[in-house]
Amino acid sequence: MNSYSESLRYMGHSGEAGVELEALISTCLEKLKDICAPHHVTMQLPCAVSGNRVSIDTLNIESPFLAAHLNDCTQVYLFAATLGASVDRLLAQRVKIDSAEALCLQACAASQIEEYCDSVEQELSGEIKRQGLYLRPRFSPGYSDFDIAHQTDLLRMLEAHKRIGLSETKSHMLTPLKSVTAVIGISTQACSPAAKDKCAGCKKKDCQFSLRSLSND
Repeated sequence: MNSYSESLRYMGHSGEAGVELEALISTCLEKLKDICAPHHVTMQLPCAVSGNRVSIDTLNIESPFLAAHLNDCTQVYLFAATLGASVDRLLAQRVKIDSAEALCLQACAASQIEEYCDSVEQELSGEIKRQGLYLRPRFSPGYSDFDIAHQTDLLRMLEAHKRIGLSETKSHMLTPLKSVTAVIGISTQACSPAAKDKCAGCKKKDCQFSLRSLSND
């Protein structure tokens, strides 16, 4: 999906957008284009799965769904990405002035960070395929039973604050807000359609995006 259609989805809009909404989304995407400073960092590490436990180097994670997702992976990428602090500053400014535009900016920024993560993942996939290997879709702390507290571990191991200015709050929310951390499995086996549909295994039943496949080709 492109940024425009993804922005509509994040706004909870279904069907065709009217002229005014189309113009607002275009304006917001242009504003973000001028200030976004996307950066990412990755680290390739050994991985072992035993029962419901995933061991990534010295990090141990208890998560049945993550273990199933990485069941045939012996390596992973730790991954973090951010659009930068300028986006947060713009959102803080606009929410005081125009709540409708602020909502649209939130949706557009969400679509932009996902698009950026997808592009990085596609690059990694191309590199790893030359070695006869395949990637699993990214799997983030807070998704399903992967405890969001592991955000701390991923940020520490990646040195994300020093390298891309990414940190977290006491409740493990990322800052800047439009940021992502994730584990990306590396396998000798191509990803099955069931493994690609991460939403199918998620316990969060009230998510408005629960029917969306988050996979990449």
